[in-house]
Amino acid sequence: MNRPSRSMRKLLDSVASNNEAAALDVMRATEQLKDEVLRQRLFNLIHQLNQDATDLRMARDEIQGGVIKLA
Repeated sequence: MNRPSRSMRKLLDSVASNNEAAALDVMRATEQLKDEVLRQRLFNLIHQLNQDATDLRMARDEIQGGVIKLA
């Protein structure tokens, strides 16, 4: 694997980890809220952050040998 590919994989993994950490922090704060509408909106945001993290890791795994596989 060449250096640009390795750098891209590291970046995608880092962003995915940041999304997961942010989702966890938002979840902790959300659990303390009384407003059910706001809670639901934040839970939807948490779900999206985790889904994006999963998608980023899938993209990371598709980068092999310096080539990004396109479907």
